[in-house]
Amino acid sequence: MLIISYIALCLLFIVYLYTLSVRIEGKIINVMVPYLIITVPTLYVFEGIFVYLSEVQNYTVEYLFFYTCYITYIASFVISYLYTQRKPIYNKSNTKNKPRYVFTSLLFTFLAFIIYLPVLMEFREYILSPRRIYELTRTGYGIYFYPSLMFSLVASICAFFTYKKSKLFCISIVLFNCILIF
Repeated sequence: MLIISYIALCLLFIVYLYTLSVRIEGKIINVMVPYLIITVPTLYVFEGIFVYLSEVQNYTVEYLFFYTCYITYIASFVISYLYTQRKPIYNKSNTKNKPRYVFTSLLFTFLAFIIYLPVLMEFREYILSPRRIYELTRTGYGIYFYPSLMFSLVASICAFFTYKKSKLFCISIVLFNCILIF
């Protein structure tokens, strides 16, 4: 029960960090959103359910250490990001920089899909059970999984910058990448 209480406390601290970043930046979609989408369900919700349903009381110290490390990591990242971004950056060049976030998000989504395609093709019968794919690909498939995960995260971040232009595009790219990740 101590483990579940500590996981809940860590989740409350994550929510506090998110509200702090919303208050300082003034934006709902900010630096914490990718962490909230990807990590909160896996580390805090599903892991809490797993701890509740299984007998892992012998690993209390390990869980406390693990979650303390995660909280330290994300807290240091968010606080350093929020409090080092105070100075405005002035662009003195004559060229107009028009970021191509739509193209970049589509490109990284395509790259993520192409890189993960060999795993999807080999294990197409398990496409709806990612746990089984994980069991079968424990060794030798990291070269496909990790770059694909990185490209999906970068595509999702780039898609968030297109939110003002097209909400439907932003939501569809983020949802597709979440499906590809999970």
